[in-house]
Amino acid sequence: MTSIAAQEESPVTVDETGKVFTVAENVTISAGDTFQMEDGITIKIAKSVEIDIEGTALMSVNERSLITATEANVAAKYIWVKTENATAPVEVKNLDFEYAALKLSPSHGANITNCTFRYQQASVSNGTAGLQLGGVGGSEDEAYTVKNCTFEYNKRSGIGTASNVSVPLLIEDNQFIKNDSQNLNYPHINVTACDGGVVIRNNTVVGDRTKTLGGGIIVADLMGVTSNAQTLIEGNNVSDCRYGIAAYSKQNVTVRDNNLMNNNTETNPANGGSGINFYDPSKGLVAKVYRNHIEGSLWGVTIIGCADVNLGRIDVPEDDPNYCEGKNVFINNGNSSESNGVDPDGEFNRFDLYNNSEIDVYAQNNFWYVSSGANPSVSIIDAEDNPSHGVVDYTPWAGTTKTGIETINSLKSLTGVKYYNLSGVQSTTPFQGVNIIVNEFDDGSRTTTKEIR
Repeated sequence: MTSIAAQEESPVTVDETGKVFTVAENVTISAGDTFQMEDGITIKIAKSVEIDIEGTALMSVNERSLITATEANVAAKYIWVKTENATAPVEVKNLDFEYAALKLSPSHGANITNCTFRYQQASVSNGTAGLQLGGVGGSEDEAYTVKNCTFEYNKRSGIGTASNVSVPLLIEDNQFIKNDSQNLNYPHINVTACDGGVVIRNNTVVGDRTKTLGGGIIVADLMGVTSNAQTLIEGNNVSDCRYGIAAYSKQNVTVRDNNLMNNNTETNPANGGSGINFYDPSKGLVAKVYRNHIEGSLWGVTIIGCADVNLGRIDVPEDDPNYCEGKNVFINNGNSSESNGVDPDGEFNRFDLYNNSEIDVYAQNNFWYVSSGANPSVSIIDAEDNPSHGVVDYTPWAGTTKTGIETINSLKSLTGVKYYNLSGVQSTTPFQGVNIIVNEFDDGSRTTTKEIR
């Protein structure tokens, strides 16, 4: 950065400390030149100004450096790395972006580590995410890894790709906090499916309950730019969003081991509010869904269109490609927009699974939010409720998750106690954390409670 400021008639000025650089006009780092971040510096970018890097980009520092706007709430544009002749991914590390985005489309992608993206001022010209990945059309060589980063208070998404951009992605161990501050129906993670694979793993996503439209995670292929997209969404914690996880359009997707809590800020249940939503009118989406905890959504899992959505199938051998262990845990998902599935307590209607498609759905070996002894069908919408919908096969089921101790006949004798964690693993002793406790009695009845240790 200092080499640019040293040039005559440069649009970049440096303060007396030599640590603060102000960029007043657009700057292009031409092919053959180098843009190098330095330890502990601050780059201030004026309104609507961008820094385009067509040459070498050295953006990994040891001491944190800041890229921000010339003043708070002013929309600087972005730093855009376009390097065409790179032989390895661009490394971006220990940088903080405020009021300015980072846009990456180098020919060999990038690794982004330990960075912060906040207050990005979204617009048509500035883009719709704090971190924007991929060039037009994308490339298998243009792959991206995003790890240990924080995305917070961006006007729209934290991470985004355009709908015509399909690049391999690994988004892992990041924090997403109260993005979509404009409240314009943008998820925290908003990316396009890819034949080379999209993996979204072990991230924490926390919405802003005062904003009703911000979603959690979406992987989609709305423009049909892929042919054999592979998607893995696992181990994420998503809470207080309009919906938790969504997969749209043709792809092969696995959704497992996610914890989805209170994704219910949508004010009209007809418009959304699912813990997990699968949507594909072209009927090309194939999904396996297991070991997820889905609690407090307006709808637990919703299915529209699609080719095959498997939430549990244990009537085939484990080495059968159709096998799926299930063990999804449903708790307190519901709304008052329908008349089916009235909760025994009369609070509101329960919807753990809504099969709004023609396909039959396997959903065996799951934990449903129904009273002990009740049939899970009271919280499932399928052909039984509407002949145009497919059948949901939920038998056998693993148990119930209805909280509270039910009335116990004094003549009953307790014969056993089983403990389940949120992944459905059984134990004879309590787990540390959340336990689903199943008491078994000599008359064959059971009661279920939930306890945190």
